[in-house]
Amino acid sequence: MLKKISLFLVIMVVGTCCAFAQQDAIRWRTTVKMTNATEGVLTIRALVGEGWHLYGTKLPKGGPKPTVLDFSASKGVKFTGEFKPSAIPVKKHDEMFGLTLSWWDKNVTFTRPFRLTGPKADAVIEGKITYMGCNDDNCLPPKTQTVRLNIK
Repeated sequence: MLKKISLFLVIMVVGTCCAFAQQDAIRWRTTVKMTNATEGVLTIRALVGEGWHLYGTKLPKGGPKPTVLDFSASKGVKFTGEFKPSAIPVKKHDEMFGLTLSWWDKNVTFTRPFRLTGPKADAVIEGKITYMGCNDDNCLPPKTQTVRLNIK
């Protein structure tokens, strides 16, 4: 009986540690900053945990899901450029998928300029970040985080 309780406790501790490690695998921070009265920049920062990597935005078919930054639901703004990452992703052959893949293994910031199309009070930046990350042992299932930012 004592062996069963000990085994159960070990499984619970390991499971809890793994759950917390995955929670810190990849986190997101988003901000909007006006650069003048009618133009601004959307900034999305991926905080990549130690030992994890965030997959790139362009990946071959048959591999993991790419990172997708979809802000087409925004209102009162017109994006005037594409998302620009702060760093070039690492490109390597991945044995697990048998493909050459790109990823960021450190924090990366994506910026995208926009212009207001109406009153600032009516403008809302709204979208979804879909992403997937892996470490040397396992992969997170694809996740989607929703974002809604009022422009101040």
